[in-house]
Amino acid sequence: MKKFGIIIVAALSFGASFAVIPAATTPTAQAKVSVVKKKSMSTQKYQIDQSKAKKAYAYSGTLKKREFKLSSGHNTVFNATAQESIKSGKTTRIYYYIKSPSNHKMAGWVWHGYLKTPLLSKSAVTKLVASGEDLNPSATLLKQPAAFYGTYNLYLRKEFNMTGKLTTFKNHQARVYVADSSVQPYVQKAMSVWNKALGRSVFIPGTASNHQLVVSTKPAKQWDGLNDGNHLYLSSTALNDKNYAGSVADTPEIRSLYNQYEDIANAYKNSANGSAAQQSYLNQGHTLYDQLIAAQRAAAPSAETYWEGVTVHELGHSLGLDHTPYLTDIMYAETSDDGFSSSVNGKYSWNSPKDPNDSRRETPTLSDRDVNRAKLGMKLGYW
Repeated sequence: MKKFGIIIVAALSFGASFAVIPAATTPTAQAKVSVVKKKSMSTQKYQIDQSKAKKAYAYSGTLKKREFKLSSGHNTVFNATAQESIKSGKTTRIYYYIKSPSNHKMAGWVWHGYLKTPLLSKSAVTKLVASGEDLNPSATLLKQPAAFYGTYNLYLRKEFNMTGKLTTFKNHQARVYVADSSVQPYVQKAMSVWNKALGRSVFIPGTASNHQLVVSTKPAKQWDGLNDGNHLYLSSTALNDKNYAGSVADTPEIRSLYNQYEDIANAYKNSANGSAAQQSYLNQGHTLYDQLIAAQRAAAPSAETYWEGVTVHELGHSLGLDHTPYLTDIMYAETSDDGFSSSVNGKYSWNSPKDPNDSRRETPTLSDRDVNRAKLGMKLGYW
């Protein structure tokens, strides 16, 4: 069964499409102000963006009277129930009518550029994560405002088994240089798999002098792939073994035969030397062993497919993904702590798969969980 390693070093819209005018958002006293259009809207919740509204006010409908200073509404969640288009000279701006549910004095018309979607509370985030599929970020979680991911970065990192930033990306891209031409086809395929799944060119070809990640080979028996953020290694020991791919398949049948074989082997060791029972266990062991080898060969992927899958897995680490206990994920690992690479500092530890009735993903493909976690990695600033 294959082994992977990772070494760690170190929106809601405003309802309509209008141009944001960077100039002062309150018409000057000399300009003629008129309400071009006014309409009610379904109640939406907003907060004041204090970084933009430090000296701004909420106004009456024609902007003639100041109702309250926006800085006084820090941390208040307002209900917006109407919007109007205000024309001042040749400029038209959109204002929302907002009102505090707990303080009736905090109500008035505010330029929509001063408003932002409020962040979910910690309890709401916890409930959202708990209601979703294990280790799989939901569509709702992936559509939060940017500030959400900064506020809950550490929490989301742990709940979805993320490594944090591993490989350096520039403008959401990493240049990959393949130093060993023998693995070039595997790298090209793996890069295309991730790029297609994420809908953008995340991994692009690099050169010896311009790259963020180098792919090469290295002798190793403990692992098939290893990624330290700057270097991605494939095991030359396994690559050069023509029979290796025939031993990596992991299906329910194979696991069952393996467990039976282990039980018989232990029984053989504990039986009296030369006894009839020992001979019986020996015969059963030979039969189970032959069945196990036959099952592995029948389910084995091609060497090309296998090493493409290994490379997809390792590039997943560069995107900020740590291992999962799900056989159907390309990021699966048999245990959360294999003893030779960084242990998973995630939601929980494991020593067996969560989906034991499934076969291990042995192809250069991705599960929904793999893709959604990678998308979360971008939101968290890992790539």
